[in-house]
Amino acid sequence: MKILYTTTTPIAALAFFAPQLAHLRRQGHDVHLVTPPEPADLVTRAQQIGGATYHPLSMAREIVPRRDLGSLAGMLQILRRVRPDIVNFSTPKAGLLGGVASVLSGVPLRVYFIHGLRSETAATGALARLRPLLRAVERLTCACAHEVLCVSESNREEAVALGLVAAHKIRVLGAGSPAGLNVQCYAQPDAAAVAQARADLALPAGTPVVGFVGRLAPQKGTEELLLAWAQVRQAHPHARLLLVGTPDPANPLSDRAARAYHEAQGVVQVDFEADMSRLYPLMTVFTLPSRHEGLGMVVLEAAAAGVPSVLTDAPGVRDAGVPGQTSVQVPTGDVSALAGALITLLADPEQVQRLGNQAQNWVHQHFEQAHLWALWDDFYASAWSKRQQHKGNDWGKCGVALLVAGLALAVWAGKRR
Repeated sequence: MKILYTTTTPIAALAFFAPQLAHLRRQGHDVHLVTPPEPADLVTRAQQIGGATYHPLSMAREIVPRRDLGSLAGMLQILRRVRPDIVNFSTPKAGLLGGVASVLSGVPLRVYFIHGLRSETAATGALARLRPLLRAVERLTCACAHEVLCVSESNREEAVALGLVAAHKIRVLGAGSPAGLNVQCYAQPDAAAVAQARADLALPAGTPVVGFVGRLAPQKGTEELLLAWAQVRQAHPHARLLLVGTPDPANPLSDRAARAYHEAQGVVQVDFEADMSRLYPLMTVFTLPSRHEGLGMVVLEAAAAGVPSVLTDAPGVRDAGVPGQTSVQVPTGDVSALAGALITLLADPEQVQRLGNQAQNWVHQHFEQAHLWALWDDFYASAWSKRQQHKGNDWGKCGVALLVAGLALAVWAGKRR
């Protein structure tokens, strides 16, 4: 069959789907990818790994009605040229454009994959006022799909509770994730690359290291981590905090957290790392104190490397670990609990080793990419069969959803004026 994937950014295509696209091609499918042309190096890497026929389409991550209409027209042209049997649309903007264009083009099987709930991750910062609109857009995107898949069980439950999609229409494949993880990549990293990273970052073997990967933004729990770090350093003066990421101008830290960031001792920062497999082995403990995620994929990567985590009980974060087995769980937003958990683990190498080994086994059992690919293969086969049996006109529901989304957009535009 012809299967077309859409993502809002090339990095999403590269990080989540490129290896699966190669798998689908090996299965004999004609695979296509739609994503923006920049950054060009990420597009090239996604093409090299996935081998899909590439269709560039510029689209803005933010809401820009005029540009979005142009992107929708471009998406329609691509779909009419390719005529796919299946469209898998994901990430907010590409999800919306891919969903609407797929309805208008009469694509036989439309699949929406929810990586996370944008309205909930936008609970802080400038986007918070757009939550009603973002939820309306999410409802529309779900309405455009025949099948809705979700990255994690807690996000699925949240989507249903918010009325974004009916419970019978949305499910999670296995334990979740977009398309699994190459566990071996992290379990058996290049020893020379790890040694070079250790030397470059001046982190000798035996140094207690707390790792974090992500945007330095309130939603990621960076504020709580920075505020907790002073307590950790007091208990473990030789400890280091390895931050892989940069501040997010769209979601700045509070003044208090910003001061803690600039005054923090023992912080080692890496703006970007293309090969995280060489950095996870430097970490003693990983942490993701986020307030909301789709699924903490960086937690699963660290676990694959044998590194246990301290996690919050927030949606999408708690799905990435098993408290007491692969991780330690603390209440979301609790600085003292976060500091206490990190201090305790850094002082207990045996506990770190036990949790790390169990985390690695758990990830291998539930998130190995070959296992997830098999689940996707079964899903596509069963969903296609069901569509062949229940072909019908679903313009009614999508038309109502389009009307609701249009009204919400009009209200939002009126408020901005």
